[in-house]
Amino acid sequence: MMRLVASILALTLAVYAGPTTAQQSAWPDLDRLLFSTLTASGTAEASFWLPDQANPATATRALGIVYEYIPGSAGSTSIAVGVYQRTTAGWGFVGSVEGLFGQSPRDAEFGPTHVDLTTIMLGPNEPRCCPTLPVRWRISLASRTAQRLN
Repeated sequence: MMRLVASILALTLAVYAGPTTAQQSAWPDLDRLLFSTLTASGTAEASFWLPDQANPATATRALGIVYEYIPGSAGSTSIAVGVYQRTTAGWGFVGSVEGLFGQSPRDAEFGPTHVDLTTIMLGPNEPRCCPTLPVRWRISLASRTAQRLN
């Protein structure tokens, strides 16, 4: 009976544990790609990869976002954003995006000419530590500039 319970528990954990190693390894070394193209130091406090498709085999475009520590500051970071395109040779850097601000980028929606996404920024009377205001952005893929939508 204990063996049956242990087997059920192991199966349950395997189902809820998330992607397998094979699924995770389908993406290239994204931090190396992002850090080499978007940072001066080669490191970042946080990085985000927002592809047009969740499946690495079908994704063809992506936004990469890094937050790099500003030397000499009291924990401040800068934001750097890039557009990436997958070719037969792998993922390549298309160019930097200007004008995007905020933290915790998410909800990327790719259109034929743009990418919309949400970040969190400071709302009225909020302390600098704790932004909560969701801001929607549109990034033009042609000009690689971000425009605030709300």
